[in-house]
Amino acid sequence: MRPSRQNGQALIGVVIAMAIIGLALVLLAQRERQDYYSGLANEQGAALAQFGVALRGYIANVQGGSQTLPGNPYTVAGVNWLMPPDCGGLATNPVQGYLPCSFNAGAVGPSYTTTITQTPATNTIEARTWYMAQPEGNSITSKGRMAAQIVFSALAQQTLPINGMFLTAFANSPINATAAAAPNAVNPADLGRVMLVVNNSPSNDIWLRVDGTNQMLADLNMGGFSIKNAVNGSFSGSIHAQGTGQFDNGLSVTAGTAYLKGGTITPDVKVTSINEMASEAIYNAEVLTGSTSYTVPMPNCSLANNGSSSPAIYVALQGTGSPEGHGDALYESHVQVTASGSNWIITPVVEATKFTLSGSSNGTNLFVNLNKSISTVNATDQTILVMTKCR
Repeated sequence: MRPSRQNGQALIGVVIAMAIIGLALVLLAQRERQDYYSGLANEQGAALAQFGVALRGYIANVQGGSQTLPGNPYTVAGVNWLMPPDCGGLATNPVQGYLPCSFNAGAVGPSYTTTITQTPATNTIEARTWYMAQPEGNSITSKGRMAAQIVFSALAQQTLPINGMFLTAFANSPINATAAAAPNAVNPADLGRVMLVVNNSPSNDIWLRVDGTNQMLADLNMGGFSIKNAVNGSFSGSIHAQGTGQFDNGLSVTAGTAYLKGGTITPDVKVTSINEMASEAIYNAEVLTGSTSYTVPMPNCSLANNGSSSPAIYVALQGTGSPEGHGDALYESHVQVTASGSNWIITPVVEATKFTLSGSSNGTNLFVNLNKSISTVNATDQTILVMTKCR
């Protein structure tokens, strides 16, 4: 009996091994089918996105007037109608068409159904293309799953930034849907439907239009290039320039304060409050007193009036001082200004008259003489206003 028992154990082992191999083969076959239909869904999604680009080109020409809708609304089946005329496209299509002759949407291509509607009052044009996914087995669940993957692949073809402006696609939604249906609100009759929506609404346009009907929703990246030959610019926000700014025809600050924290280098500035140019106005003013000599630095005029200005000084007496104790009466008060290198030497001068009496007698006659002389006295009490500028 021992050999029979051993043979039975071997047979059971073989059966178990075959079962495991069979299960592995089934799982492998299922995985291969999943990979196949996943790849097929990706291909169909890429084709749908390319078809959306072609629709955008067609809509742009209808909007521009070079293409006329055969009807309004216009419903057409398949994909060939967007190809060149000699490949089955519309006779009014451009020679190159909107899709290449080699375009192939696969087995689902003939089931594309496109309806284009134009609103003449606003020239709004919308195209809706839809078809039903065709997975293996054609079950409702597999249809819904494959439609979702096709839409995901189509949306992934958009150029960055992905913000819904390139095209809109929905899965498992009604034909007139404006947004994807929530998973818990999907109608079984819509499971498997792939919907593509393209229109010329400004908010759905990736191109910045020349008529100004849409907005730029991302930062402008010039790639290191410059904006040249622009005529006018109007900005509602702040302007920040890390480089230098040049204004050939004036700069006007109509409100607020101009902060020139780093200083200003300019040939001239007009101060409207006193109606003078900076080169005509006073650079510095000071009052001098208490000394017999003063040193005043000359202003740097190398940048004023394109370098054609030179330093200038104006000196006026605010007080002559008093010769009391040094003379009898004020004779003259003035200021001497001499240039010395990059400075002016200011020397105040005060002169007083002095009277003395002298006399002689001759018998009973007395002769008296009033003698006047001029003498320089201490000028420290003189008050001087000094103003310097570039002229």
